[in-house]
Amino acid sequence: MKIKLFLVILLIGFISCNAPKKNKENASSQSITKEETTLHKEADITTHPQSKGYKLMQQKCYICHLEVPDPSKRDQMIAPPMLRVQEHYKPTYPNKEEFVKAVMAFTKNPSEEKTLMPGAVKKFNLMPKLPYDDAELQLIAETIYEHEFGQAPKMKMMASVLQLNNGKKWVLEKESIQQINTIIKKTTHFKATNIEAYQTLGKAVFNDAKTIMLNDAYKDELFDQIHNFFAGIEGNMHALMAVTSINEAEKQLTELNKKLQDFHNYFE
Repeated sequence: MKIKLFLVILLIGFISCNAPKKNKENASSQSITKEETTLHKEADITTHPQSKGYKLMQQKCYICHLEVPDPSKRDQMIAPPMLRVQEHYKPTYPNKEEFVKAVMAFTKNPSEEKTLMPGAVKKFNLMPKLPYDDAELQLIAETIYEHEFGQAPKMKMMASVLQLNNGKKWVLEKESIQQINTIIKKTTHFKATNIEAYQTLGKAVFNDAKTIMLNDAYKDELFDQIHNFFAGIEGNMHALMAVTSINEAEKQLTELNKKLQDFHNYFE
């Protein structure tokens, strides 16, 4: 009898000890489900084709911008495709909050000083100030950050293929040569022990390069060749502005230095 009573007490204790654990597991499962649902809802706000963010981008941005480059509409382009905007901003602002803030700031007050796309500014001019509602503009910027635009179709163009001017170097203004020499001097043998120094260098180099690209004296084929050269190092400059490790910073700087050495083979 005593043995049976002991077994009953033991069984009750086992059930009571496991009940809270089971309830805790259920609560945790419900919490995860709720969190996942919230994330899905947040993603749906911006990225789904039927979402409010995507529809706003269609209504307000696609008036001027294509979604992706389209070879058949090349002559009709009056602004860079949204895919290109994403490609230029995301390496510089990998953090979503900073990305959104930068896109909103430029859209509300476009300027050459703020642009990350000097080639597009030179080709299409600065976009006009857009008096959009901040809440809508934020949704659009979040959509640009999150949306999967896919890959751009191959464009038949001479971009990124540097060429001489009938076998001779392209002649630039004295100030531009001084600026490129300043860039090379800044990057050669640069060494730092903190990430911020590399990021600052990336911004300084990009701003110097931007001055050359936005020079109104350079037009037609000469501008195209200048643009081709800087398009080849643009990714390194943007990446340097947003590096998160010394190893990555040194890698980007090494590649940048190597590419910069090619400048004087085509320009003088």
